[in-house]
Amino acid sequence: MATQKVFSTDGEVSGQTVRSVVEGVGQFSSTYKDRALNILDDHGLPEPEEDEWYSWGAYIDAFEELADTVGPKTVTKIGSEIPELVDWPPTIDSVAGGLEALDEQYQNTHRGDEIGYYDFEKTGDRGGVMEAKNPYPASLDEGLLKATAEKFSGDDAFVRVEQTSDGDVTTFQISW
Repeated sequence: MATQKVFSTDGEVSGQTVRSVVEGVGQFSSTYKDRALNILDDHGLPEPEEDEWYSWGAYIDAFEELADTVGPKTVTKIGSEIPELVDWPPTIDSVAGGLEALDEQYQNTHRGDEIGYYDFEKTGDRGGVMEAKNPYPASLDEGLLKATAEKFSGDDAFVRVEQTSDGDVTTFQISW
C-alpha cells in the first residue's frame, strides 16, 4: 500500500495536477490510462479539465487507490512527468533555481489551509537538500525531484536523488 501522510482534505487541486497523473500512467499503457480515468471517475472526478479545480480529498483518495494499483515504480514515473507539464518562469536557469521554484509551482496548483510545501536548500556547488511536506508518496516526490533537476542540468549531469528521512516531512538529498 502506498504510504501517504494525513493532511486536511478541505483544499482543492488544479485540473493540471490531476491530468498529470493520467498522462504519467498513460506513458506506460492505454490500459493504465483507462484505469486512472476510471479511478478518478469513481471518486467523483470524471474527465478532469486542466483549467478547473477539484476536491483535494477526492483526489488524494483516488491517487492512493491508483498508487496501490500501479505500484511505486509507476508512481515515480508519474512524478517524473510533472516537470514537463509545468509552466516554468523563464528566469530559471539552474538546477537549484528549478528546485527552489517547486514550492511556488506546488502552491499554484494546490489551494487550501494545510496543503504542505517544498523547501530546497543548496548545500554545495552541485547538491542540496529538499524537504517535502505533502500527502503524496515519497516515490512521486523522488520522480518529480529527479526530473526537475535533469530538466535544468547540463547534458553531462548525472542526477541522484536519495530519500534520507520519512514522516510528516520527507527529506531528500539531491546531487547533480
